[in-house]
Amino acid sequence: MADTHGAADADARASRAVTTLTDDDPRAPARRRRHGPLPWLAPGVLLLALLSAVPVLLLGYISLTSFEIGYAWADREFAGASNYQRLFSGREAQFWPALRLSLLVTVVSVALKLALGLSVAVVLNRRPRLEYLATALLIMPMAVNPAIAGLMWKLMLSFDFGIVNAALASIAGTKVVWLGQSYALVSVVLVLVWMHFPLSALLLLGGLRAIPREPLEAARLDGCSESQAFWRIVMPQLAPVVLSSSLLQAILAFQSFGPIFTLTDGGPGNATTILPLYIYKTAFGLGEIGLAAAAAVVLVVVTMSLSAAMLALRRRDLPA
Repeated sequence: MADTHGAADADARASRAVTTLTDDDPRAPARRRRHGPLPWLAPGVLLLALLSAVPVLLLGYISLTSFEIGYAWADREFAGASNYQRLFSGREAQFWPALRLSLLVTVVSVALKLALGLSVAVVLNRRPRLEYLATALLIMPMAVNPAIAGLMWKLMLSFDFGIVNAALASIAGTKVVWLGQSYALVSVVLVLVWMHFPLSALLLLGGLRAIPREPLEAARLDGCSESQAFWRIVMPQLAPVVLSSSLLQAILAFQSFGPIFTLTDGGPGNATTILPLYIYKTAFGLGEIGLAAAAAVVLVVVTMSLSAAMLALRRRDLPA
């Protein structure tokens, strides 16, 4: 028994000696300072540069040329800012309407996603029965491919055999041309809200469950109603999540393409031609790649501005 204790003490002394030697070795901190995190970050940074920075730089270069489909790349000519002048001077009649329509769709859809997501989050926060089933059903729209979602809703909103008009006909005895001139934009907003509001609901649900219960219980003891406690205690603490969710939803809405392309193709006419669809039609319909690249740079700038705002908001909310 004494030999066993002696061996254990010897191992402990040896371990402390190695630890002390490592901590006291002046070369160890120097090695750590010299290398730092660069060897670990370099592969990821290089891959990120190849996948994002290089295409954006190439897009910016193409926007300064007169490159068109049907001509060799070697035949391109440097055009300077002429493509941007065409866009912002109003010579391209569809650019400003497409940009304004993108902003309108973004604002309206974000407001609806936030309202619907907050309502669903409040219900799920009360932990109803079949909570897990409801959550699974909630995230299903997010799992549908955007182009497939547009095709699916195109069938559902069909005037002749769509399930929506069939329900309206049985209830009210009437049908609506959902993809016509009057309601096409409404249908687009409906599809975008259906696709993306679960993300807001899940983010807001996480924010609600992170709020401590003690202030709410104290407010109830003081005689506050549920609505007063919600708007005066819960919402101020939920505000950062609301802002982050709204900015993320704005990014998703502003660059939406797939569901609108398959649902209306920007029509009828240009009733639903938002900026991404304008870029697509300019590039592959008219063949003016340089002009389309200039419009795409505008889209990238707006998206990056929203992303920067979201990152700044997150940094402000982090503890010091």
